[in-house]
Amino acid sequence: MRLLLPNAAFISLLLVPISGFLTVQELSRPGHRAHFVANKVTAFAATQDTAPSTGSNSDLSVDVDFKAFSNGYKTVFSELPFAECTPSSGSIPTDLKGSYFRSGPAMFSAGSIAPPKTSIIQPRDGPPVPDGQNPKRMVLHPFDADGGILGVTFPGDGSATARFRYVRTTAFTNERRKGQRLYRGMDSTRELGPAIGEGMGNDLHTPLFRHHLQPGLNKNRKNTSNTRAIYWGKRLLNMWEGGQPYKMDGLALSTEGRSQLGGVLKEPDPFGSKMVIDPVKNRAIMYGVNQDGKRSEVTIYEFNEKFRLLAAGDAGKVSQQLPGLAMLSDMGATENYAVFIQPPVSVGMQFLLVKEPGKIVNVEKTAATLHLVPRLGSTKPPKSLTIPFDGAVEAEVQIINSYEDGDTLVFDAIRADGSHKTSNSVAPQWPWASSHEEYKQNAAKRSLWRYTVDLKTGSVSKEMLTDLQCFFGTTCPMSSTQKHSSIYMAIGGMGSDVAPPQGIARFDVESKAIDAWMPEGHEFCGEPMFAPKEGASSADDGYLLTVVFNGKTEQSYILIFESQNVAAGPVARIPIGIGIPHGLHGCFTDSEEATWSFEEIQRRSKLADKMESRGNMWNEVKSDFSGLGLRFDDMEEYFG
Repeated sequence: MRLLLPNAAFISLLLVPISGFLTVQELSRPGHRAHFVANKVTAFAATQDTAPSTGSNSDLSVDVDFKAFSNGYKTVFSELPFAECTPSSGSIPTDLKGSYFRSGPAMFSAGSIAPPKTSIIQPRDGPPVPDGQNPKRMVLHPFDADGGILGVTFPGDGSATARFRYVRTTAFTNERRKGQRLYRGMDSTRELGPAIGEGMGNDLHTPLFRHHLQPGLNKNRKNTSNTRAIYWGKRLLNMWEGGQPYKMDGLALSTEGRSQLGGVLKEPDPFGSKMVIDPVKNRAIMYGVNQDGKRSEVTIYEFNEKFRLLAAGDAGKVSQQLPGLAMLSDMGATENYAVFIQPPVSVGMQFLLVKEPGKIVNVEKTAATLHLVPRLGSTKPPKSLTIPFDGAVEAEVQIINSYEDGDTLVFDAIRADGSHKTSNSVAPQWPWASSHEEYKQNAAKRSLWRYTVDLKTGSVSKEMLTDLQCFFGTTCPMSSTQKHSSIYMAIGGMGSDVAPPQGIARFDVESKAIDAWMPEGHEFCGEPMFAPKEGASSADDGYLLTVVFNGKTEQSYILIFESQNVAAGPVARIPIGIGIPHGLHGCFTDSEEATWSFEEIQRRSKLADKMESRGNMWNEVKSDFSGLGLRFDDMEEYFG
């Protein structure tokens, strides 16, 4: 039985024969589904179960409401401690069991959650105010906003419990205390506008320039903890590129503090925001990059199922020197290698004194470098290979999955191209994308690519798999580091034109077929996350979970799709109860301990709120260093 949204509409098609083929002239009704096969498209009503007809050379599009999209960049002023959610359509499958977590920027006006009422410390600039009312409190780019994390638990009885909280980073807490925006290290870069860095430096969704380049703990390098939620070894971590992860409580989503991963990381060590799971070896692979103008060093860490290094000390990690400033923001992994793409950038002598990336980093219009770093225990030699330059800089490439096939290494990736942005454009103002023109000037064109490496000769080739605007590519977790059959991704609502993530699609890597679903023009889906069915017959038999934001009502929902039939539409739509801004990356865990009941989450959440309101962090006595003119809280603020 298929459970479809009640607003699903029939699709209006105008089929025109061209040289023996049928071209779809119009495919623009919301709530519809479509199958693309290579350059062919089949479209049919979302309420039909009959076989589709075939056309070609078409896109899947809706009338995108950009004002509604821009509403997704509004601060969450009230957290959601816990809520038992009931589907507004369909039903939650009972063989969906586990917890889904997603991270993303959520506070665009600093200090928008007031301290507890019991606190004797109250913000210097008064209580929170609506976004835009006080420009001094507003971030200049969405990626600089404080992170929030959404959690939704499915205990396997057809119910769901949701919660949403901000990550209590040191910087978040300092700004919350004072009601002020204290960290402005990236402002000089953001003020240079969207065209900087070959159009990728300040890209709206995932900018190449993600953090200040001053190393160590300092006020310029604000750890916003807003990029990716990961769950491994019974630990929930929230990640950010360039700083240490924050450990979260999986039930209440309360913050337990910065994590050094059991002493693996030193206090000032930078850390990446990506984790790759190797299901064959049952390992988690992570990385960190120490950056310098002349040379950088990437370190690969491999953890066992208990989140401990495979070997103690330096024996449990692999490091490799890289030339120049290595701005690595993603990683893939195969049986033998960790895979990185190093964008072609250069810095001048002023790098010794100036650390604002927009001022001292130049993105060169030339070839990027592919680094294959041997994993722990691998006998393979390291390789640094040149990726052929085709006119568009590989400055922001999201690696979806990579694998080895004999003497060939393959990885699929979503590649961003910002070359269409005009150099005379000015820095955008909040809410950053209220029209198609404004969005197109601030966001990159994204498409799906396959990179193939001949490990014997060292040659690298690449091909575009589809030019549909796409985001957030994922695969079935059991296919990670192995050959995969499907890619799940969010797609834009204007076909191949530059547009925000809106629909959900499954790309078949063998047939090149695209199985897609598109919501209303004012609704916008995020990253699709695969969740295995309990007792599934195959690795690819599961569900896709995503968060959809309704820009008219400013409310968010969880959508659940059958992974092998995305076009049929969601089998359940679950209101969360609040509006959550456009997010980034997340995870799903089917670990037995992560199937908490509503009552367990409720108890833990109430305890977390009680502990925070009574915590001495709010009512501590300030101690002055009269000789230095510093107080303890001033030092915490500086070392945010």
